[in-house]
Amino acid sequence: MTSIKFSGQASVSAATSITVPFGGTPVSGDLVLVFILVDNEIVTHQPGWASEFTATPNPWFKLESLRAPDSSTLGGWYHTWNASDSGNSATFTFVPAPTLGIGDKDLPTANAVAAAVVLNGANSTAVLERNIYGVWTDLSVNITASPLKKPGYVFHAVATNGSQMPITDSDGSSALIQGVSGPGGSGQTLGLYQRTNPPVPYAPTFTLADTPHSLMVSAVSVSDNQPQLYNGPYIEEAPMGMNALMARYKLNRYFTVLNNGGVFSAQRYQSTDQIAAATQVFVNNQPISSTDRTNILASGVGGDFQAVT
Repeated sequence: MTSIKFSGQASVSAATSITVPFGGTPVSGDLVLVFILVDNEIVTHQPGWASEFTATPNPWFKLESLRAPDSSTLGGWYHTWNASDSGNSATFTFVPAPTLGIGDKDLPTANAVAAAVVLNGANSTAVLERNIYGVWTDLSVNITASPLKKPGYVFHAVATNGSQMPITDSDGSSALIQGVSGPGGSGQTLGLYQRTNPPVPYAPTFTLADTPHSLMVSAVSVSDNQPQLYNGPYIEEAPMGMNALMARYKLNRYFTVLNNGGVFSAQRYQSTDQIAAATQVFVNNQPISSTDRTNILASGVGGDFQAVT
């Protein structure tokens, strides 16, 4: 059964990075969720971020992100801890967006707040569903989350920029895990709520007693059910298209994971002979057994898992 091991929060002002404590040290198999609200359109890179200029794949996977009309941005990431990981925190880096000479901003720093939760890996917990939704609250102080349609253990990260008024949840059965406000009156609020065994579909309403400000809600459900899918490690490649509009957008390029007699490796351009000689071949979005899941985590090769029920 899904259970929370620990959680943490952080806030920074005029910073180039944010280090998010977990509240404890994860072990191999633990699922880590991190949500970050920045007050502008600066780019946030996850720990170990890798681009097309490196051969090392990204260890953290992205959830959806959303930018509000005031340019504040809510993003989320997840990572299943494996044998190559260590520590009790993660550092996310703020990087100015590429300057294209078309009136865009080159912002060097951001104010930010973050919340993290670590789920017990003994249960083989994996992300099930996720979505994100926002509203500008000069019309309404309420936001109803986009519904999650499958049963699971649910988290909602609710964020606002420009107000430090409390955000409340209409669901009396949910619990606030972490609530963090920006330093020095920067006017940011992030609340992380959890609910076990919610009704399906599940779409609670969150209220901010202050207008006009944006409200953004990132919803994530997790599940212990088997079987699960395996997504191999990846890098981000850009540009998506050869024009200014697409220059900032990246495509995820996934590695193939080979098991050669118990030695796991992540590769991109294998020959047919290499594929044929491998003990096992894991490609993106592939069903995976509990045994293979354990072996992949123990190898530290990377990638992550997706629940389907």
